[in-house]
Amino acid sequence: MAKNQIIWGASGLSHDAAIAVIKDGKLVFASSAERYSRVKNDPNFNIELIADCLEYGEPDVIVWYEKPYKKFLRRLLIDKRWAPYSVKNTFNMFGVNAPIQYVDHHVSHLCASLYTAPFNTDKTLGLVVDSVGEFKTLSVWNVDNSQYKCIHSRNYPNSLGLFYSSITDLLGLKAQEEEYIMMGMASYGTGNYKKYYQYFLENLFDEDCNLVLDLRRGCKGLFPKEEIEANKFDIALAAQKVYEDIVVDIAKEYLAKTGYKKLVFSGGCALNCTANSFLLELVDEMHIFPNPGDSGSSLGAALAYLGKPVELNNMYLGHDAKTNIDIDDLVNYLDTNKMAGVIYGKAEFGPRAFGHRSILADPRVYNIKDIVNEIKGRERFRPFAPIVLKEHFNEIFYNKGKNDSYPYMQYTHTCKRPDLYPGVVHVDNSSRVQTVDVNTPFMHQVLTKWYAKTGCPVLLNTSLNIKGKPLLNNTLHIKEFSHTKLKIYGECS
Repeated sequence: MAKNQIIWGASGLSHDAAIAVIKDGKLVFASSAERYSRVKNDPNFNIELIADCLEYGEPDVIVWYEKPYKKFLRRLLIDKRWAPYSVKNTFNMFGVNAPIQYVDHHVSHLCASLYTAPFNTDKTLGLVVDSVGEFKTLSVWNVDNSQYKCIHSRNYPNSLGLFYSSITDLLGLKAQEEEYIMMGMASYGTGNYKKYYQYFLENLFDEDCNLVLDLRRGCKGLFPKEEIEANKFDIALAAQKVYEDIVVDIAKEYLAKTGYKKLVFSGGCALNCTANSFLLELVDEMHIFPNPGDSGSSLGAALAYLGKPVELNNMYLGHDAKTNIDIDDLVNYLDTNKMAGVIYGKAEFGPRAFGHRSILADPRVYNIKDIVNEIKGRERFRPFAPIVLKEHFNEIFYNKGKNDSYPYMQYTHTCKRPDLYPGVVHVDNSSRVQTVDVNTPFMHQVLTKWYAKTGCPVLLNTSLNIKGKPLLNNTLHIKEFSHTKLKIYGECS
């Protein structure tokens, strides 16, 4: 690689447009178009995102996250749709004329996790699960001596991701966007879920758990509307269990075949933190790039081209709001008023807020979930995540893994004292934990001072956005909260 070479990895034009910038072998920037346009999952690039990328210089190469001709062929042969597009023309419209390279979709997913893993990835199993790439919907990879080789795959429309999205749609949620809501609903399921679990396995899958029912157009007619409404939580739980069991069985099979004890997991389905927790129990080391869906594949494409790891200490990779926050004032306000928003520094890359575009709240307040859900316009059953000082993690949560660092809300752990922290515990006593240490300096200072003042090493942390809108990117977007009484720190800086 030439010294000071600038690589742009990019994804988009169907959904989730994003760009990641690697300069001289270092990851310096990554963000999604939606943060600037305020259009959720925006497929189109915009001049504001391009301008932020150009702050690091003109790209020497742009690496695209999939192979358009293979995708076009799949759409033509299977979906009977004609939908070609030109990556070169897209960037030329913004005055960016770098040469274009193309990477297989599942390779982009794989490399996002493989090359950001905090451990040596020789003798590691790679797993990618999504709705569809060009043709692949699931792939298993043998990683050894810095080489990766696909050893198993499934092709569209045999897709676990498509199954999960179809049931999301069946329940009246938005497919390809609100699967995380269905995952939250599953915790409210009862023993009645078993009949739907059995129905799914017997009617939608074969004996090898390959999807046999064509779900490309959804499955709205699977059950009567009245039955769906009366049993939506049980149906959600059944779908969750089917997904968990199949993906865990595949991981077990290939971990046994390879003898490996390390796993990297990618694809949009890797956002399912409940299932991730079962995978975590199978291995000694596991890594999921914190933005494992298609927008994160912008980085994966760039890393596939680079061909070696980059250092990833945190996910503060996006737009810099250049705000300053008085941490003592913030902590005092939280202690008195129990809730505040923050816009600090560089935005997080991906769907989850890690403290720079967050609503923070006191987790000890019994009804704080209802208050925050009302502000965000979310369903009342939706849970919130705890952000906890790493050194206090094991005293508050049962650890499903083999270390005590979980900085990216990727796994659920059962809370030992849900009575003490009702604001961050789901109905099943689970929590999607984010641990904090010096790699997240702003939040580490906030939480350290909060603990010193209150004796509580935990805060509720949720994304600073209204339901259906992306996370706030800069202080101009605070107007989206103008109808609420939420105080947002950073707005006057």
